[in-house]
Order: sequence, then C-alpha cells, then structure tokens
Amino acid sequence: MNLHHLRYFLAVARTASFTQAAKGLHVTQPTVSNGIAELERSLGTRLFHRDGRQVELTMEGRLLVNYAVQVEDLLEEVEERLSRRDWLPGEGFRFGAIDAAVIYLLPEVLRQYRRDCPQVEVTTQVAPSRYLVDELLAGRSEFAVISLPYNHPKLAEITLCREAMPLVLSPAHALAERREVDLVDVAQEPLILFHEDSVSRRLVDERFAEAGVSPRVVMEMRSPEAMRQLVEAGLGISFLPAMTAAAAVAAGRLRIVPVRGVDFSREIGLAWRRGRHLGPAVRRLMGAICAAHGQAAAWDAAAPPPRA
Repeated sequence: MNLHHLRYFLAVARTASFTQAAKGLHVTQPTVSNGIAELERSLGTRLFHRDGRQVELTMEGRLLVNYAVQVEDLLEEVEERLSRRDWLPGEGFRFGAIDAAVIYLLPEVLRQYRRDCPQVEVTTQVAPSRYLVDELLAGRSEFAVISLPYNHPKLAEITLCREAMPLVLSPAHALAERREVDLVDVAQEPLILFHEDSVSRRLVDERFAEAGVSPRVVMEMRSPEAMRQLVEAGLGISFLPAMTAAAAVAAGRLRIVPVRGVDFSREIGLAWRRGRHLGPAVRRLMGAICAAHGQAAAWDAAAPPPRA
C-alpha cells in the first residue's frame, strides 16, 4: 500500500470527483486514477462505484476511509512533532563510552543535555572500545567515545583530547624514589595492564616490542579504576590514564615515575558509523561533547549534513 495512493483515495472520497481531487493535490487526473487503480489491485477490491461522472464509495471503500483517516492523522502528528523536536518521555537513543570518558569527560555535558532536553532518554553503554565499535557497526548505538586511533574504514572519528598514561606505582614500591626508570626495569616488575584487545594496551605492547623486552604481565583488566585500586594496594605497577590516577597521586596514594625515553599517551575521541543518519537529538549531544573539549570547529567540519 502506497501512502500517495492513500492520499489520492481520501481526496476522491472527500470530493466525490477524480478531477477535483487532482486539482486539490496539484497532480494530473491520470495520476490520481492510476493511483486508485493500483490501490484497488493491491487490496483486491473495488473502492469506488463509477457511473459516468458520479463517484461513490463502495462498502469496502467506506471501511478503508475510516483507517485512512487514522493514518493521515498519525502522519500529521508525527510531522508536527518532528518539526517541533517534540519527543515523548521514554523516547531517545543509545551511545557508548569507555569508562574513563563516562567518569571524567562526560558528566557535566550529560547533566546539561538532560536539563536542556529532559524529554529525551539517553542510554549509555559503558564498555571497552572494541565492543563499542562492534555496537556502532551493528547499528545498535548512535556514536561512541572511545580510545583512538581505531582506524576502521566505516568509522568517522574526531579527537577530543590526548591523555598521558604515566607509570604509576605505590609509594612503598622499590622504584618509587627513582627519578626515572628504564623500560627494561619496568618489564621485570609485576604489571597490571589493560586487556590485550584494547587500544591502550596495544600502545604499551608496541613500545615494549620496540625495546625488545617482554613485560611481566600478572593481570589484565578492562577497568582503569580497578587497576588503580590494585596498584594502590601494591599488587603491581601500571601505565594508567592520567585522569584515573590524578586524585590518588594528589593524595599521596600513588606515585608517578617517568620512564626514560618513553612517553605513553592515548587519544580519546568521538566515533560514529559513516553514512548513518544522525537525528537532531543525537547531533545536539555530539556537538555538545565536541564543544566541551574545544572541538566545535572539528565537529562542524566532520559532521554529516542533516537529511531533509
């Protein structure tokens, strides 16, 4: 069933004339006649009695009018709501973020978005970058804040910030008083690192490989907060995101020791699937996230144009 054909049908039913219906719709009379004929073929029934210039609804036509008017009303309602950006409570979208982003980068942006758009329900999936990318590619998430670079041909990316990943350890650790250490020394210590499928772990592994040493990894984890707590407890040392370690370093529960010739850092950025339609509510939040990190111009340049 074609919506245009349904509109033609209602116009004829209201005017009792194919000619008047065509004039009111600003189309030709053959267009209306062919549309009605196609609608009758698809439904397998006659909708009008045609007797010369007289047009009268059949019993089946009168039944269809009742439903067609409801469809017309619903279309008008949704067009009006979309033009007003008027979402009902419970309607919304889903996006993903790594836990560091949820804890340190997004809270104020999300609070402001909730104040500005209280009717839009935003669901956040917190997971490692790899899983968030899978959700993007499967169309189950609108965008994600992940560790970059991910370098997937179907993803568009904007860097939000670059974050250092210093070597952190307990103040009671034997290396804590050193002004700096070599990567070879670090490799001999029990290391608590991100899981091997993460972007952050890949950066660390690449540097160890370049130095020709194999790290002594005793734990692999996905949560930087859990890693921080374990390092504080003296169960190992780690390369942690600066945002995760900052409060513990300031409080004296962790110590940062520079690694000679090595500067670990990662990028955190916004990613979305190329070619995906991003509605106004989604675009507003993505733009706010970029603006909060000084990347408004990058968003304006990279954002897909809204569809008419």
